[in-house]
Amino acid sequence: MSEESVRNLDGEALNLFARKGTEAGPDAPQVGQANGAKVRRIMQITRDLVRRPFPELRILDLGCGEGVYAIEAGLRGAEVLALDARTQRMDQGAACAARHGLANVRFIQKDVRHVTCEALGPFDVVYLLGLLYHLDTPDVFSVLENLYDLCNGILVVDTLISLTAQIQVEWRGQSYHGQRCREHADEDKDEVRRSRVLKSIDNTFSFRFTKESLLRALCSVGFTSAYQCHLPFEPGKAEDRITLVALKGVPVLLSTYPWVNDKSEAEIERTLQAGGKAGASVKNAERDH
Repeated sequence: MSEESVRNLDGEALNLFARKGTEAGPDAPQVGQANGAKVRRIMQITRDLVRRPFPELRILDLGCGEGVYAIEAGLRGAEVLALDARTQRMDQGAACAARHGLANVRFIQKDVRHVTCEALGPFDVVYLLGLLYHLDTPDVFSVLENLYDLCNGILVVDTLISLTAQIQVEWRGQSYHGQRCREHADEDKDEVRRSRVLKSIDNTFSFRFTKESLLRALCSVGFTSAYQCHLPFEPGKAEDRITLVALKGVPVLLSTYPWVNDKSEAEIERTLQAGGKAGASVKNAERDH
């Protein structure tokens, strides 16, 4: 018998979530009611991968907007902290949570760039949904480092990526590829930037990773494995938008292939490439002989 149940929300709440993202215009994908497919995916990921009941979970929802993910998880019993640098939409989500008696869902105004474990404590699940691609370098790297520190379980990232490696950036001695995207005009004042709820809070440009570079960044900050979600389906999801789940675990050590132990991903890659070249040279020599 399924443990799933549906709790009835008032019309004001349903209308609030039905308007989610519609500021982007009528041609924007997965906004309004279509966003339901994305919320279903995130809740399914949480249920399937954490393997613990929602009432046992502490969840952090970053860049929460009106808080649909926070409220959905809160309705399931999780303790949720939802935060956003803006209050325009967040205030409506907080009012919705209060009307429905969700004392376990708390909303605060805070910039994701200032989120640390020291300030907020640890979380079992962290949602970084529709936010990473609004950050520029080096903030995009420092945020991932901070989220690794406060995450005890899984980090769920839904983000736009660059399909081409247009530029290269450096962080802690490693190179990452992607593209720089404009968020605001150079002359835009702070109040104008803050009023654009679907843009960055203040930075003029943002950096979008290629998928490979994003995976490398998650690895470099310490996550032990990462997976791309394909199911549940999200009809209409853009080609350059992906859902990744990064897990914070214990690195394994091998007895069967001890050479890989305690090596970085780059060192393993270089070793395999050197081994492949050496093997090809031997085969060529045998053939020529």
